[in-house]
Amino acid sequence: MTGGKTSLGVLGVTFFTLLITFPASGITGDPTAPPISPPAIQQGSVPGTPHSPVLPQAIPPVTPPVPTPVIAAPPNEKEPDRVLSHSEVDRELSKNREAEKMIEPQSDFFVSAQGGSERRDADLYAGLMGRIDKFIRYFQTTGKNRFELYLERSGKYANMMRGILARYGLPGDLIYLALIESGFSPKAYSVASAAGPWQFIAGTGKRYGLRIDWWTDERRDYEKSTHAAASYLKDLYDMFESWPLAAAAYNAGEWKIIRAVDRYNSGDFVELIRHRYLKQETKDYVPKMIAALTIAKEPEKFGFADVKYEAPLEFDKVTVPGGTELMALGRVIGVPYESLREWNPELRRFCTPPNQEAYELRLPKGYGRIAGERMEEIRSEAKVTFLLHTVKKGETLSSIADRYHTSPPVLQELNGMKKPALSRTARLVIPVAGLSAEEAVSGKEISAEQVEAAFKRFDVVAKGTRKAKVRKKGAGAANNSAAPGGKRELRHVIRKGDSLSKIALVYGVTPQVLSARNHLKQGQVLSPGRVLIIPLES
Repeated sequence: MTGGKTSLGVLGVTFFTLLITFPASGITGDPTAPPISPPAIQQGSVPGTPHSPVLPQAIPPVTPPVPTPVIAAPPNEKEPDRVLSHSEVDRELSKNREAEKMIEPQSDFFVSAQGGSERRDADLYAGLMGRIDKFIRYFQTTGKNRFELYLERSGKYANMMRGILARYGLPGDLIYLALIESGFSPKAYSVASAAGPWQFIAGTGKRYGLRIDWWTDERRDYEKSTHAAASYLKDLYDMFESWPLAAAAYNAGEWKIIRAVDRYNSGDFVELIRHRYLKQETKDYVPKMIAALTIAKEPEKFGFADVKYEAPLEFDKVTVPGGTELMALGRVIGVPYESLREWNPELRRFCTPPNQEAYELRLPKGYGRIAGERMEEIRSEAKVTFLLHTVKKGETLSSIADRYHTSPPVLQELNGMKKPALSRTARLVIPVAGLSAEEAVSGKEISAEQVEAAFKRFDVVAKGTRKAKVRKKGAGAANNSAAPGGKRELRHVIRKGDSLSKIALVYGVTPQVLSARNHLKQGQVLSPGRVLIIPLES
């Protein structure tokens, strides 16, 4: 670790120069395209900012629709279960929607860096280099553990994000905006209601094509949100023709930066931060990013010699029907439910959005083919049908969950219940998987016997094919996964929470076989990102 103040020579990284001097023609992807002028901005044609409420000129306010009840008549305790249409499901669930809870707030790590060193250098701190130096020292000391975690996480997302930025003609080092925004976490959620690795607020996210509703929040989708961030950053650069100003506008909003430029008659970021108009957070935003990328490019020089970078993302994609239950899908293809949620962090519920005809899912590498081969089973066994159920005398949330082969937490979440207590006249929306196409017709009455029969059909398939699903059909066919002797093998990327026994259960092998094939010692801890070879019966 280096100590003391950092010289300008140490900070002479490529992107620092790019931030200050990058020409307009080098960033837009189209050297002939004219930049958006300030007059166009002042007419309200500018997209919103990810961090502050969007101005009325940019996005007109939308009044949310008043939810209407599905059935006006008093419920009859003997009334049978009825299949709900997609529109009825949305209306029922709209009664239960609450403000989203903060998941992983990023409220103080970077903000606290301002007070992370003594005030004796207050004069130096006023300039750009002083601010950069201050953040580097903070990341090396007080914030070292957290910053090292963010560097480790960057290994998982950096290649993917750089590739997307390159498609928009943007410099790859802009990924360090995601580092200072969220630490590359798809789960990050701020006190300003910004979400995902690029910390979009809902208005700006929707403007840039991100779907945000009760079922999904694509601000947390590390691919789609990067596309949205690239589009937004490209627009900001076209407006200001300056990366420091574009980055500051990403933080504070373009109108704030436009007013600062007008007030001080300067487009020089270094000049603007000498005045009081911009908030401290915005003045620190560019220095934080430069400090972060300076360390990230040469971590050993700054005391980060033992960073264990996570493995880069590798996955398959498969299109499944809307309303596909993830747990049932996992049983069909042999992937744990938790892994499906981890690969698809934008999904907020237990299934793909039922109000979409189809949905593209990410799967661990190698499982796209398996899902393709078993798509008919996925369509029939994992498709969710929503029933409207009137609570009967003596029923509890647990007994209803057992009867419909779901869980109390799912029923609570789906029906907006803070407590599991039920009233006798309550009506619940209940998800059921496995009903036939003839049964899953809107308005049709469904009996308990039909629900049980659907589950048993699926259970027989699941138990009978747990081992067979991952085997190759036929014998002796060679492929890229064939081991010596023609035996079939798969690859499994270890995720957080995986254990040898869990993995063995999914693939229908024994822990001893896995240990022997992968040269694992008894009791050895499985490291996330490592690839296990799964030997299967021929």
